[in-house]
Amino acid sequence: MRSRINVDHFRTDDNSLVESILEKASLERDVILENRKSDFLSKIKSNVETEEYQSFLSQMFEEHGEKGDRVNLQFYRTGELSFESLVGKLADEVEQETMTDGGDSRYSSLITDYETHDGQVVDIQFRLSDEPSDLELTEDGYVEDVDGDRVDISELGLEDYEKVVKTNKYSVEVRAYTDAGLIAVSNSKASTTLQKALRQSLRKWGDADAGNEGFLLKETELLLMQNLMDGDNSGLDFGGFLDKNLKTAKYRGDRNETLSRSPVLSPAREQGTITQARFYHMYDDGTGPRPVQVRVYHDGHISSSKPTKPDFVDTVTEHFLTVFKYRDYIQPLDELISEFIDDRFRDELYSGEDSYRSNKMQAFGSLVDQYINSNSFDESERPVFEATFANIGIELSQLDLTSDEYPEVEEASDRPEKETDLKEFFENYSDYVLKSTQPDFDNLWMHLEYVINRQSHDSPIDIIETAIEEYALRE
Repeated sequence: MRSRINVDHFRTDDNSLVESILEKASLERDVILENRKSDFLSKIKSNVETEEYQSFLSQMFEEHGEKGDRVNLQFYRTGELSFESLVGKLADEVEQETMTDGGDSRYSSLITDYETHDGQVVDIQFRLSDEPSDLELTEDGYVEDVDGDRVDISELGLEDYEKVVKTNKYSVEVRAYTDAGLIAVSNSKASTTLQKALRQSLRKWGDADAGNEGFLLKETELLLMQNLMDGDNSGLDFGGFLDKNLKTAKYRGDRNETLSRSPVLSPAREQGTITQARFYHMYDDGTGPRPVQVRVYHDGHISSSKPTKPDFVDTVTEHFLTVFKYRDYIQPLDELISEFIDDRFRDELYSGEDSYRSNKMQAFGSLVDQYINSNSFDESERPVFEATFANIGIELSQLDLTSDEYPEVEEASDRPEKETDLKEFFENYSDYVLKSTQPDFDNLWMHLEYVINRQSHDSPIDIIETAIEEYALRE
């Protein structure tokens, strides 16, 4: 709550709430003027009854608190942080400190406030500045101004020169999830290099472990985020096209439209990858549920169309962790095919790669139609289910499914509609990628269908967890 009250509201003259609590705490007003918010509130808290302190904060929040903001955050993976080390550093830090992005750039930082939650989460407010000496020349001798435009300093008059080289100051808020090894940075005007410096400093202060994987989300991971948030898709952005002349494609639609099967969308889906997912999420801030449009980008950026409270960011973080935990089981089907398709057609005169890829993707799509209730997921999420079937099938194909350590499965209740294509996919993957014996498809299919039918599946996570539990697969 206190993090949503700007420190200036405590320092305003003639604030009766502040004057009253200071009198009860036997403290002078200088305590508020000369200390950081976290420090003077701690002094007040230790000098009054708990109920009085909570009542004071509640009244301050009602009068001056920020009731929620539109989310505009950049998530980063830092590796697991030490909560104690990070908080200890923040408590000791009262002077400006130099930060680095790992290169030659230097920035000064001042921690204006911090707040801890549940021994795992730390909210930090920074005031950052970069100095004129931090300006980096491009290879052709230019610098970039705050708008990203190239400027030749030698041609500027004094007034324009001072605008370019002046010290820039930024206020940045960070929420650090120490156990999870994630930080969320408010997406202010701070440059990418400045945010990198911030991330590097937090890693150092929190004694981060070696784990620091990238945050690029694959299209199935973006769609799984939508699925986990019970989202109704309203748009997709595509990039990474096979045709290098194509850069981006964007599709927008009403929540009730089915974008995934649109004939307009099909070329982009077949030739590119999803780089952003937009969807409506029913968010309840305590006053009742309301639709909020959420935008999740492949680089870990997330934004919302309406104000939310900190619990929304906590929910997003939990879902990111779920995605990271199970990402090996949702590798995109198109990527799996790409692992072997060149070898598969190397010695053939006629290149049937496009037809092969299309047939295999249709085969797994038919499994979604055949086994997953269409009312339990958004149509745009089909690629996640397709990828889940393929990845679990690959895992099962490497097991001795006749062993009594695995479930004893009866005959399959049904056969897949495009059995020939599915059989060829698993055989080719075993041949060219795993370099192993081709699986007995009849036996493999019985066990894969067993996993799919084990329970009602509203999410690919249900299917993955069933396979892990029943077949002792790696998490």
